[in-house]
Amino acid sequence: MVSVQDVREAVQGNPGEVVVVRGSVIDVRFPGRIPLIHTRLTAPDSSGVQVEVLAHLDHETVRGIALTPTQGLARGSVLIDTGEPFTVPTGNCLLGRMLNVFGETIDGRGNAECGEKRPVHRRPPPLRELETSSEILETGIKVIDVLSPLERGGKTGLFGGAGVGKTVLITEMIHNMVRVHEGVSIFCGIGERCREAEELYREMEKSGVLAKTVMILSQMNEPPGARFLVGHAALTIA
Repeated sequence: MVSVQDVREAVQGNPGEVVVVRGSVIDVRFPGRIPLIHTRLTAPDSSGVQVEVLAHLDHETVRGIALTPTQGLARGSVLIDTGEPFTVPTGNCLLGRMLNVFGETIDGRGNAECGEKRPVHRRPPPLRELETSSEILETGIKVIDVLSPLERGGKTGLFGGAGVGKTVLITEMIHNMVRVHEGVSIFCGIGERCREAEELYREMEKSGVLAKTVMILSQMNEPPGARFLVGHAALTIA
């Protein structure tokens, strides 16, 4: 097994030793410099394990949650402190693309070459930059505009079981946002089925609204950490 000292001599960075693995929850000890909260840890081998630091247990041990499968990771394994948070690309180059929680394209159309990458954990905008006036957002769907109108800049919840039409309704709203308001929509799928995401992508492409839509997905077969962080990634892109 590769030791922390061997990794420190081979690569630049701040290596740490895994002390506990509980599913997606990883405890890592850093004898040198303890990483900051929200820092990205990565495995130096080909396993591709990615961990986000969420807590400091003591002066040299951190607790993080894995955003990738942890098969092969065990006590004594080495993770590298990158010194950077998780980031996602931003910009108009993402329009019409489908991304994962790491900002990587998963639509089979090559990488998205964007200028600026931003951390997924950012300070909220100050109150002086927010609009305080209330205005109704016309969706073009009569039952929503009459019985349950939406407020611009507000939030709304849509509850229902499987197969009742939630995704269909969202698709229709995205279509109206693009066609009527000439706006941009960002669809974030948290724990979506792979089949539903693929069908939604094809439906948007067929209806001609994909060019004004960004899709970012963390599907139901991915670890809880990825599904937890994908909402922050989508908000950063927005």
